[in-house]
Amino acid sequence: MQNELLDCMLSVIGERIMEEVRDTIVVHAKERFSFTDHLVSATLLQGEMFEQHRHTFPAEALNTTLMAYPMLNKAKLKTELSLIYESSEFKGCCAALALYQVLLRYNLQETFSETVALLNILITTPMTTAEAERCFSIIKRIKTFL
Repeated sequence: MQNELLDCMLSVIGERIMEEVRDTIVVHAKERFSFTDHLVSATLLQGEMFEQHRHTFPAEALNTTLMAYPMLNKAKLKTELSLIYESSEFKGCCAALALYQVLLRYNLQETFSETVALLNILITTPMTTAEAERCFSIIKRIKTFL
């Protein structure tokens, strides 16, 4: 009788521990992958959008970018982006890396310091969700195992 009671108690304790572990993993995964504002930031520097941005400045994307990266100076970044959107020299830049290379080639990193700071961030931040999807797949396997 005592062995059955002990086995039952251990089983209940084991189930509670597994539930706590599962819940902890889910909470941490949600926190880890909740940051997606950097994806909106990339739209500010897409070359094919420059013409559209020239006519209608992407204020909402700029505000989202500044919430994600508060160290950037809003007024200066807006001015720099407006100049980039207006200039024909930058129209051939189809991606952030191409724009970054043009700014470096013509030694404009001081003139466009906020844009260069944003480009540094965007170029070094992964834009795909493949890593997140792999992690969620792993979490699903852990849940199944538990």
